[in-house]
Amino acid sequence: MTDPTTTTYAAARITIDSDHDFGTTRARFDERVPLFDQTIALELVARGASWSEVETDIGELIGPTGFVALSRLDQGALMSLHGEPVDTTQYLVGNPLIARRIIGLNRTAALHAPFPLAIYGDDQGVHVAYTQPSSSFGSLGSADIDLIAKELDAMILGTVEQVCRT
Repeated sequence: MTDPTTTTYAAARITIDSDHDFGTTRARFDERVPLFDQTIALELVARGASWSEVETDIGELIGPTGFVALSRLDQGALMSLHGEPVDTTQYLVGNPLIARRIIGLNRTAALHAPFPLAIYGDDQGVHVAYTQPSSSFGSLGSADIDLIAKELDAMILGTVEQVCRT
């Protein structure tokens, strides 16, 4: 057995204030970044689909922003049982077709694809925060991945601005 390898890097968190309340912000996000239907992925794997079939079937699930939510965790619902309302939802956001390109270049990229995003409310209002893709993928030291990550940066920034602005 070998010793573990430790890689230290800094990731950037982008936070954008929403013009809307929590429920509206989350609904606008869900509209633009639909929840991924995992059963379709399982069916593709089970039947041994060709990659062109995967691209077609998965492509139909991707939202208008180029992203899907591969998971959505409504943390606030459970935490609110403590007695104080907590408005917070965490997502893992990505695009399986883009992830395939990145992970094809470096398997460690699977750690960062999909990337986390949270919608939450506090005393200051409602916010959408996410880990900037290029800051995480940058730790891999690949110029090819960096180019794709910069595209993801622009895509998610545009998405969040659409969600948060009137």
